[in-house]
Amino acid sequence: MTAELQRSAISPLLLSAYRSEPLRRFVIKYCYKFEGGDFHSATLRDILQRYHGVTAGAYSYGEGLIPGSFPAGVTIGRYVSIAAGVLILLRNHPLNRLSTHPFFFNRHLGFIEKDAMQFSKLEIGHDAWLGARAIVTPGCNRIGIGAVVAAGAVVTKDVPDFAVVGGNPARIIKFRFDQPTIDRILASRWWERSVKDCVAFMPYMTATIDPSVEHPLLPALNTANANAAAPAHAHDSALEKEHA
Repeated sequence: MTAELQRSAISPLLLSAYRSEPLRRFVIKYCYKFEGGDFHSATLRDILQRYHGVTAGAYSYGEGLIPGSFPAGVTIGRYVSIAAGVLILLRNHPLNRLSTHPFFFNRHLGFIEKDAMQFSKLEIGHDAWLGARAIVTPGCNRIGIGAVVAAGAVVTKDVPDFAVVGGNPARIIKFRFDQPTIDRILASRWWERSVKDCVAFMPYMTATIDPSVEHPLLPALNTANANAAAPAHAHDSALEKEHA
């Protein structure tokens, strides 16, 4: 991934300087100006991982690439779009105890020696899109590859690959593609390509996918299997029941 990102000659100094609170704003500004910002900065990703416990893949951008915006334990894939105001919550308050107050489960507040409520983790899959002010609660551990979370949605469960979810609580609205197309896209692992590789296929990257037409970035279309495949979105109803 490093070869796909930009790293300045003073990257080690920037990483060290970030330890100092007064210097943090300067360090981030430098990453944006000289390393291509959240799309391309290698140092910014090092800062996220070392100081904030967040891992971010190449070309991802937005709220999750702002140091301190997401809690430790979040993994962001490649080509992920995260709109402003997205909130990630990785720990609940207890509902079955005398008090819900963090004095009684958060060791950092000084009253207990060990955390009494554990943090969860969250994986945001490659090429996912999280809309503005979406909220992801501790009940969700994975937002799938190519998934879309609508603006303002409250996500309480895992989101399947290529699902579009919205509402409070978030439910599946639809899937972006039929199952055979989803399988082809997952098998292609196109997100592992650099943006330079993808640009070479720009007419195909900017066109609507036709399940019946060959695509140079996807596995060859098996006409026999395609004709015998289940109807489009046959998998939707079962998953929609699960998310109801």
